[in-house]
Amino acid sequence: MKLCLILLLAAIVLVTAGKKKSESRAALGYKECPEHKENYKNVAKKNKKMKWMKPKALSDICPGEHGCPAHEVLPSTGCGFGVREIGAGNWISTLVLDSEGDSKYEEAYKRLVFYLTGGNEDGTDMGLTVPLIVQTGLDDNFEPVGSSMALYLPAEYQKTHPAPTGEDVEIEEWDDIVVYYRAFGYSKGKEVPEEIWDREFINLGESLTDSGLEYYWWKVITGSYSHQSEAEQRHEVMYIARRHDYYDYNGDDFSLAEAQGYEECEGFPETAKPKATEGICGSDAECPDVEEVENENCGFGVRNIKAGNWVSTEMVEEDGEQKWVNAFIRLFAYIYGENDEEAEIPMTIPVLTKTYMNRDFENTYSSMHFYLPSEYQDNPPTPTNELVEIEEWIDTKTYYRAIGDYGADADVMAIWKKEFKDLGKALSDAGESFYPYMAVTATFTRPGFGDQRHEAIFVSQDADEESE
Repeated sequence: MKLCLILLLAAIVLVTAGKKKSESRAALGYKECPEHKENYKNVAKKNKKMKWMKPKALSDICPGEHGCPAHEVLPSTGCGFGVREIGAGNWISTLVLDSEGDSKYEEAYKRLVFYLTGGNEDGTDMGLTVPLIVQTGLDDNFEPVGSSMALYLPAEYQKTHPAPTGEDVEIEEWDDIVVYYRAFGYSKGKEVPEEIWDREFINLGESLTDSGLEYYWWKVITGSYSHQSEAEQRHEVMYIARRHDYYDYNGDDFSLAEAQGYEECEGFPETAKPKATEGICGSDAECPDVEEVENENCGFGVRNIKAGNWVSTEMVEEDGEQKWVNAFIRLFAYIYGENDEEAEIPMTIPVLTKTYMNRDFENTYSSMHFYLPSEYQDNPPTPTNELVEIEEWIDTKTYYRAIGDYGADADVMAIWKKEFKDLGKALSDAGESFYPYMAVTATFTRPGFGDQRHEAIFVSQDADEESE
């Protein structure tokens, strides 16, 4: 009897714990990361004000007495964040004015409420909606450079809405947008401390980075679905997704040869299967126009890279170990607007690096390159950084070996050296002619995270190509 009671109690504890875990995930809208949970516990012991509280579930808010914008929950492949597409619609918006001092957010909110409750040309009381959105721009030093506040127009006023009577508010038409978010609750009657907003933005950024996702870090967004007078509250921090094309990639759908793009040689040790290019190009981002060449040899693939324009930068040796990062940042800045048109250009893949060597195979210099998307091939914007330039490449025949998963802490240089050595041996055994003094790497996916593909590449030295 005693044993039965003990087992029954244990079962009750397990069911209760499982129920709480399920309820917490449902309220959040995503799976929480273990490291965040542990950090919350440690912080709460030192400062009760920073205690994390479960948010009110969005399903208990939208739809409800307050209207919400149309949204669709998208699948999330990581932990610590949710993904949501917010439908296009009209919002009433106002700037948060620094001239209004400590009450600037309160005054901005009053202007929006005034419009929705009758301060419009028709004198119509439209009612309030949620969430209250605040968007803040950041400069390169992560300092705020201006904020705006907005409320969604109720559904019945989306197509036809009265004009504002105040000069400080305006109707804005927003496009469909995908956001990454984290949610939390807070105590009734208390304002959410700035430290909690900051903490949640940091946690969101770390979770997105760990998942290999890109987002607009220079625009931080808060969304409040509840007033501080409510017992159950929901607040969110958000980043706009730079690119979120969700699709299912299943590596089991591809054999090793299909994923690599060639048959492996028996003499080479078994390697981790790379992500197939079919699951990357056109799904993850745009890739250069290429032609896969039929190849009966083992250990390498053959590919013609078609002529096109690339944005390029030479690595600065004085930057030391940071030269790779700094080169990437220069190219990244170019596509993010550091060009004569201030155009934001979609990022392509792969990221290419070229390393040139002397006859003793000692590195002489290196460069990094992004392919320009098709809409910018004919007239690429001119870089404003003198270290960045546009290069026009001719059709080029290449040989490659594909690398799959390797950890974020792996000895990357050792991995590349091995792959180039194996590629050179395979090409020599097959009687192929190539340039051994220029080593090219292609990174198709974020190193250390998820399904990966990286390639070691040598350029063909065929006599007919040299004459072109």
